[in-house]
Amino acid sequence: MSNEAPTPAEIRGLIRSWRRGRATAPWGEMLYQAYLGLLTVLVYGSGLVSAVVNAGQAVAACTGQTCVGTRTAGPVLVVLIWLALGAAVLRLLGPLMASPATSAMVLSTPVDRGRWLRRQYWAMLVLAAVTAAALAALAAVTAGWPLSTVGALALAAAALASMTYAAGAVAQSRTRSVWRMIGPITALAALAALALVAAGITSGFAPPAGERWWLAPAATAPLAGTVAALGHRRLGELRRRDLTRGHGLANGLSGALAGLDTALAYDVVLQHTSGQRAVVRPRRPRGPKGPLALVTADVIRLGRAPLRVLVLAAAVVPAYALEEAGAGALTVPVMVVIGFWAAVPFGAGLRVLSRSSGLVRLLGARSWQLRLGALVVPTALLVAYGLGCLWALPHPLLAPAVGLGALAAWTRWLSAPPPDYASVMVSTPMGAMPVTLFTNAARGFDIAGLVSIPTLFAPDATGATISLALSAITLAVLVARR
Repeated sequence: MSNEAPTPAEIRGLIRSWRRGRATAPWGEMLYQAYLGLLTVLVYGSGLVSAVVNAGQAVAACTGQTCVGTRTAGPVLVVLIWLALGAAVLRLLGPLMASPATSAMVLSTPVDRGRWLRRQYWAMLVLAAVTAAALAALAAVTAGWPLSTVGALALAAAALASMTYAAGAVAQSRTRSVWRMIGPITALAALAALALVAAGITSGFAPPAGERWWLAPAATAPLAGTVAALGHRRLGELRRRDLTRGHGLANGLSGALAGLDTALAYDVVLQHTSGQRAVVRPRRPRGPKGPLALVTADVIRLGRAPLRVLVLAAAVVPAYALEEAGAGALTVPVMVVIGFWAAVPFGAGLRVLSRSSGLVRLLGARSWQLRLGALVVPTALLVAYGLGCLWALPHPLLAPAVGLGALAAWTRWLSAPPPDYASVMVSTPMGAMPVTLFTNAARGFDIAGLVSIPTLFAPDATGATISLALSAITLAVLVARR
C-alpha cells in the first residue's frame, strides 16, 4: 500500500471511470440532445448575423459628424463596459470555484491544489478571451470599422479580458493584493469613455484605419501573459473557503433565476456580500421614533457604503452621451432603467419589510407607514439623479419624471410578493408553472415602460406631467398594498 498522495490526474481518472460506469443515458437521447444543441446554435446564430447586418445598415445611414464619432467610439465603449461588468461578476463569484463535495473530498487531502485548479483556470481564461473578442468584433463590424482594425480590436479585447480574469484570480488568493483594484479601474475607464462621448470630444473622429492599430494588441499581450502566469503561480495559495463561497452563491442564483425571481436573486447576492463584509460597528439610531426611524437607518447604511451614492451619480453620465448621439426622447426610458438598477443597493430596508411580514408586525406601525419611511432616502436620491439629467433631456419637466419613474420601477421590483404557487398553473415544456412566475421577469421593467410611454409620444410638459401622474399613482398603489 502506497503512502504517496494521488495526483490530480489520477483523481480525475477515478471520477471519470465512476461516472462512466453509472451512465444511464442511451445513445439515442444523447444524439437527440446534440441535434437540439446544433439546431439552437444555427437558429440563434442566423438571427444574430441578421441583426448585426441590419444594425450596420441602420448605423451607416447616419452620416453626421456626431453620429460618425459616436459610432467610432462605440466598439471601444462596449469593450470597456463588458470588462467592467465582467470584473464585478468575477469579484462576486470567485472567479475560481469548487463545489462543497470537491472541497471536502479532494481539496482537504494532500493533493496539489494548484495542479487541480489549473484546468479550470486556463479554460475560464480562454473563455473570457474568446467571449470578449467575439463581442468586440461584432461591435466593430456593426460600427463600420475596416476589417484590419476589427481584428486588432478583437485581439486587444481578448488580451484585456484574459488579464482581467487572471487579475481576479490573483486577488482571490491574496485579499490585500493591489490586483483587487482591477474592477474599479475598468469601471473608471468605462465611465471616462462615456464622459468623452458625452463631452463631444469623439464627434470628429473617423473609423480607424491603418496598420498602426495593431500596436494595441501587441502592447497588451505581454502584460496579459505576465498576469496570467502570475495567476497560474498563485493557484496553490487559494483557500478552500474562498473556493466554495462562490459556488454556493452560484447555486443560490441558479435556483432563484430558475423561478424567474430576480428580486430573490438580489436577496442571495445581498446575503453573500453581507457575509463577506463580516462585522460592522452597531449604531443605535438617534432621532425620531416610529416609521421615521427607518430614515435614520437608511442614512447610517449610506454612511457605511458611500460608494453607492457615487455609483448613482456616475449613472447620470450616459444621459449626456445619449444626448450627444441624438437619442432625443429615447433618453427618458433608458435613464429610467439605469436609475432603477443603479438604486437597487439602496433597497435593503424596503426589501426586508416586503418579505418579512412578521417584522412589520413587530415594529408596531402600519405597513404603508413603514414603506413610506423606507422610501424617504431613495426618493431624495432618485429625484436628485433625475435632476442631474436635466440638461440632456428635451424638456426640464422630464428630469423629475425620470427620477420618479425610476423610483416607481424600483419600488415595484423590490416590494413585489414572491410567486404564488397556489394560483392557476399553465403547462410548459418544463412542467406546470404558475402564471405569476412569468410576470417576475418583467417586474420593474413594466412600470419603467408605463411611465416612459407618454414622454416618447410627447417629450414636452404634457408628456412629463402624465408620466409624473402615472408614477405617483403607481407609488400610491404599491405603498398602500397589504
